[in-house]
Amino acid sequence: MKGDSVFLESRLGTLTAVALTTVATLASAAGAPVPAQSAFFLTRSENRNQVHYALRLDEACRPVGTRPVQVYWLMLERGPSEVEELLGVEQPVYGLEDSQQVEATEDGWRVRVSLRAFPSRPVDITTARVDGKCQVQAWTKLGNNVARLEHVFVKTSWPFSVDFVRLDGVGPDGKPVHELIRQ
Repeated sequence: MKGDSVFLESRLGTLTAVALTTVATLASAAGAPVPAQSAFFLTRSENRNQVHYALRLDEACRPVGTRPVQVYWLMLERGPSEVEELLGVEQPVYGLEDSQQVEATEDGWRVRVSLRAFPSRPVDITTARVDGKCQVQAWTKLGNNVARLEHVFVKTSWPFSVDFVRLDGVGPDGKPVHELIRQ
């Protein structure tokens, strides 16, 4: 995994139940608020802050723009609604590859992205209208199966290393699934 030392420069922390239901308001390039719904999030063993991967949607649950997936910090150490953009130095580890493939599906929409730290493991973020609301979910390979990705946890150790990365999700059978990645 590239950029291990950058992990220590960021501000992530432990799993918080609030993260899966948070709908954040982000500023677009023009400065107007753009609603985004979190698909999954990343935490680190250092603090409670989280990096969210959120999909900007219109009222019909369609992804907005050619790069609809936004990445932002939820700064839980400061409060439940404090949001910040990623710093440039954080992009190699937490940012997304430039390509975001947006396509219509039978049930809604899919946006394929790759984290820069894991370019060989794409994540499909899907959206569909369920019970009158937009449902956003992330999907990737966990172990031998494609599973719903909910959380990425990074265990760091002093001074500049990563002990492991754990991917947490829900398997095709509805049961929790985890994959541990060690260097």
